[in-house]
Formats: sequence, structure tokens, C-alpha cells
Amino acid sequence: MDSIDYYNKNAKNFFDRTINADVQDLYQKFLKHVPHQGRILDAGCGVGRDSKFFLSKGYKVLAFDGSLEMVKLTSNLLGEDALHMLFQNMHFSSEFNAVWANASLLHVPYEDLSAVIEGFQKALLPSGILYASFKYGTSMRRTEDRIFFDMDEGNIEPYLNGLFAPLEIWKSADTRSTVAPSPDKSWLNFIARRI
Repeated sequence: MDSIDYYNKNAKNFFDRTINADVQDLYQKFLKHVPHQGRILDAGCGVGRDSKFFLSKGYKVLAFDGSLEMVKLTSNLLGEDALHMLFQNMHFSSEFNAVWANASLLHVPYEDLSAVIEGFQKALLPSGILYASFKYGTSMRRTEDRIFFDMDEGNIEPYLNGLFAPLEIWKSADTRSTVAPSPDKSWLNFIARRI
């Protein structure tokens, strides 16, 4: 079973676990860099929680996920269609003020991550913003039928070089995940600006 299969089979349970998670601190850090009513690409939107919040604040949002069941949940929650698409199939060009990739890139194999981040860079308008988060660590691991590609401050920087200038990289406590925490129960977060 790969990670997408896991989400397809556990979509309702994942919805129940994550829909009410409090990520206001992340929203505040991210949105201070996004123009009011700007366009946000919610990349790996999961159950649609973050897209719903951004829409409620007047932003324009395009949400997509690789899990068809997650796309259905998001579309239902938002009352508009989310896209069923993999990161590797993105073909956007200078369309968004910001990309939000909250806890979604952590399933992308290290060897594919550079191409995905290049895709985000192409999707963004000049000086656009990328937010992403990973489970904190330095290795690939399998937990509960999902594969995680953990990241720390030193490991993420080469993926950004030449594409994004980091504005902020920080470690935060993994207070939400009781099912698949990182080895030290932390997240790596970053906000970076398109070069």
C-alpha cells in the first residue's frame, strides 16, 4: 500500500482527526506574505480544512490532492470542485501568489522533490510565497502503511537553492499527530519567496 492508498482507505477517519486541528499560528505566519484576495494553490489539500479557511478570509483558492477520496471530501466541504492531481502532474505557470503545502510534501520521495519544488516555482507569480511542512528528521520511514520522507533545516535548503529564498525556517512541536509522529515529535516548517 502506498500513501495515496492509505488516504483513500482512511479518508473519513483522517477527516475526523484533522478537520478541527488548530493551525492558526501557521495561517498568520503565511498570510502576512500573501496579498489580500490573492490566489493560493493548496497543494495536497487533504480534507480541505485550510482551503475553507483561506476562502472564508477572501482569498481565491485552487485545491488539489492525489487521493480521490480526499478530493471528494474537499469538494463537499468547499461546495466547489477540488482537482484530483499528483504533484508531479502540475503544469501551472505564473498563476498564484502563494503555494500552501501543509503536511503534504512529506510523502514525496527525496528523488522527486526537486522537480515538485520547481513546479511550485513555475506556478507562482514573481516574488510568490511557498509554505511547506515536513515531519522533522533526516530519513525515510514507513508508519501505519504510509511512507514519510522526513526533513530538517540542513536537508531542505539544497531543494530551495536557485528557486526560493528562505524567509523563515522553524521547528514546531507535533502536537496534532498521535498516529504517525516524527521520531522527535516535531515538524519542520518553512516560508520561502520565489527567486
